[in-house]
Amino acid sequence: MTGCGTIKARLEQAGAQKGRAAAGVQLAPWPDYCREIVDHALLNKTDDVRVLLRRERQRLSKANAKLVLCAQYYDKYAELLSVNQNAKAPSISLP
Repeated sequence: MTGCGTIKARLEQAGAQKGRAAAGVQLAPWPDYCREIVDHALLNKTDDVRVLLRRERQRLSKANAKLVLCAQYYDKYAELLSVNQNAKAPSISLP
């Protein structure tokens, strides 16, 4: 008889998941900050290669920091929605 209980629990869990999916959670739009592209460093033929590489690495560090911030935003939003499907999007704190 324990097998029937397990199947019933699985069916209830699947039904709950299907119901949440059918409810159609409306996500807030992705923040504009997270949509902005980080450009490459400007190339000047007169600059030393080491200077250009340093500039490019600074741009890469900025892009990585932005990626981490947007990922944290998404994780926080997913956490809020798992508790309350009508949760408002969290604020994003820009550097």
